[in-house]
Amino acid sequence: MIKKSYYLLVFFVLITTTSFSQFKVVIELANANACQNDSVQFVAKATNGAVSETDVLYKWSFGDESSIQSGLDLDTIKHPFVEGGGYIVRVEASKGVDEDYALQKVQVSLTADFSKTESDRAEPICLGQFVRLTGIADTVSWEYEVPDEIEEDSPVELSQGNIYSTSFDFKCFDKSQTVSSVTDIDTIGVLLEHTNLSNLKIELTCSNGSSIILKDFGGEDKYFGEPIDDEASDLVGVGYYYYWINIPDNGAMNSATPSGDELPAGSYTSDEPFANLLGCSLNGLWTITLTDNQATDKGFVFAARLKFNDALLPADWEFKNTYGLPVWIGNGVSNTLPDGSANATPVNKGNSEYVFQVTDNFSCKQDTSIFVSVEGASFTANPIEGDFDLDVTFTSETSWATEYRWDFGDESDVSIEESPVHTYTYPDDIYIVIYTAITDDGCEDVDTTTITITIPDPVFNEPPNVFSPNNDGVNDSFNLDVDDLAGLEGWIYSRWGKTVCRWKSIEEAQTGWNGKILNGNQDATPGVYYYYIKAVDYFGVKIIKNGSVQLFR
Repeated sequence: MIKKSYYLLVFFVLITTTSFSQFKVVIELANANACQNDSVQFVAKATNGAVSETDVLYKWSFGDESSIQSGLDLDTIKHPFVEGGGYIVRVEASKGVDEDYALQKVQVSLTADFSKTESDRAEPICLGQFVRLTGIADTVSWEYEVPDEIEEDSPVELSQGNIYSTSFDFKCFDKSQTVSSVTDIDTIGVLLEHTNLSNLKIELTCSNGSSIILKDFGGEDKYFGEPIDDEASDLVGVGYYYYWINIPDNGAMNSATPSGDELPAGSYTSDEPFANLLGCSLNGLWTITLTDNQATDKGFVFAARLKFNDALLPADWEFKNTYGLPVWIGNGVSNTLPDGSANATPVNKGNSEYVFQVTDNFSCKQDTSIFVSVEGASFTANPIEGDFDLDVTFTSETSWATEYRWDFGDESDVSIEESPVHTYTYPDDIYIVIYTAITDDGCEDVDTTTITITIPDPVFNEPPNVFSPNNDGVNDSFNLDVDDLAGLEGWIYSRWGKTVCRWKSIEEAQTGWNGKILNGNQDATPGVYYYYIKAVDYFGVKIIKNGSVQLFR
């Protein structure tokens, strides 16, 4: 009786140990929907039976290419997700020989498609005009894709000392899912080129450390793909995809004896059976490794593939956001209508920013900006200063103007040309030019500038003291070098006081005396003549010149 009681007690202890000493970890999350860049708090709880565990080592990975974070009793952690989409967070918990992991899906708000958000005025507008703002936030969908192929950003060299290794990090399966049949593994593949098949060993290692050799060292000296058979060259050849499946088209690579230089692309029998991977968890790291054991040959790897049977794949995981509560934010914006439209009247010249904001079904605010350019009236004047009788060209540089009004500041008529030319005739003054640009709907803006008209210094050089009106083309007339004078009179007379030439204007003085008496037909006799010239400049200063000139024939 005592003996039976002992066995019962041992049996009870074994059942109790088996039932209540299981090490487990779970992740608790308040909300599985998050906004971009918001920190999401994850709480891991490790238990053994019904008892919470301490002194547990936690390792966190977030599925977003951030680094793994680990620490003793790091059961609570916050992490921001920068980009929208779905993420599978994994925590590994271990204490002594006990270990477990947990997975948690997180959906991060997707950035809306704002590409149709616009204003109805793409070009600059006049200050005071309004624009119609149209805000549209189109839905973007996200769907989880099982990572069954890894493509390298650039070909990876494979040679002695350069082992190629890549890992598939599966997180989408249930924790209880393992490889229970060889048909659970659908395809293993490598896209590569190499100058010698016999130099390579290709292996697959599952998440619990079990592995199979897909191709061992050895076999005929064949090419994988179409390599550049020059070990000193860095040129990359053409890769072929080689597969290992349950029912392959070819035998093992090392026993294949195809004609030609290269091993044909296609499916082959693995050197070790898929059965060696029975019991491997589908989740975790599965690693494909290629090793080269000879220094005389090399190649490049482009991609790798590992695909499980479609029947094992989880249900589709996809989501999309919907957007509501549209609002436009910016200076001079009217109330936003439910369809996302609003009117805006910018209050300043330059670029005005208008922000269109929506709130999605995760309660996340998203926005985009457009800019409305307000251009002031502007023009150029060339030149802006000079002597009187100055022709100034005015050019409108206002892109939105359809009508123009020019006040030249000198009491002349207003011009409505786009680019008029105006002559300033009054000297010694400053004129304010007012340019008004007008839109087709009546918005106006003004720009101004000043035009400075100056008085030139008078030119009155000493006249010549001799001339010979003999029609030889040289020094045939006695004329004055004068300019920029308000008026001029002049007389030339003989030594007996008889007037032989009379000038009443600057132009006549510049034309000169041709040696004819009073510019008639009678030649003046050679000899000395006297001149008397009276002029006034634009400053009102009188100028008197007199002297003599010798006439030769």
